[in-house]
Amino acid sequence: GFLFLGSPGFVEKVNNVFVLVVITSFLGLLTLASTQVDPSALLRTDWKSVAPAIPVMFVALVYHNVVPVICTQLEGSTTKITNAIVRGSAIPLVMFLLWNAVIIGGTDIQTVKEAAGDGEIFDPLAQLRGGSGGAALGSLVSVFSEFAIVTSFIGFVIGLLDFLSDLWRGFPSLSKASPAVERAALYCTILIPPAIVAAIDPQIFFGALDNAGTFGISVLFGIIPAAMAWNERYNTATLAATPPLVPGGKITLAIMIGIASALIVEQVLDKTGVI
Repeated sequence: GFLFLGSPGFVEKVNNVFVLVVITSFLGLLTLASTQVDPSALLRTDWKSVAPAIPVMFVALVYHNVVPVICTQLEGSTTKITNAIVRGSAIPLVMFLLWNAVIIGGTDIQTVKEAAGDGEIFDPLAQLRGGSGGAALGSLVSVFSEFAIVTSFIGFVIGLLDFLSDLWRGFPSLSKASPAVERAALYCTILIPPAIVAAIDPQIFFGALDNAGTFGISVLFGIIPAAMAWNERYNTATLAATPPLVPGGKITLAIMIGIASALIVEQVLDKTGVI
């Protein structure tokens, strides 16, 4: 509701408060959970599990959703945009690595194997919320999880709203609608389809995450951005609107397209039983 009714400035301030709650609860989690970490557990390896995890890793590329919004808010300043993206990516990366260290180091591998043997998905957060690490830790996990989802949700909605607004204005018949009607239609387009899917199949998340990383995100945020950059830099007679922000030229772009394409091929072969 506050996303639809609130001004961009108000939404940004509320989101900043939520981010502060996420960081504070996360620090509390690390403090409490670190006492239960077994350092030797961090040395365990299972390279066979890397390939199935790659599609989920690709989901991280979805941050591209908010890049147009960042560019607009920072008025096209290359330096500010670079700093915002690099620092904004580095902070959650550090949080992610620390959180993985706590989860891996504090999880009994035998419990994971038993869950896998029973065909169940092992959820360490569910165990922590259930009080396996203490009541205080369980409460902090709940707070962190809820606010992490909320801040991600806000970022997704804002990014999609910016994208769909541009798409909406590309249709003359739609662009004649009043701002209120346009805004309501855009929010319905963003929120109603996933709400229907979630209501039909509440367990769809993990399967959708895997397929989204393999096909949707690999194409939308791996192949297409690199192809667009290639076309603007090397296939047009006019100069690019901005200088390249990422070094490496054609090699970097080719590697991006190659990795995304290889993931799609590998997953198609895997899902069809070829490999």
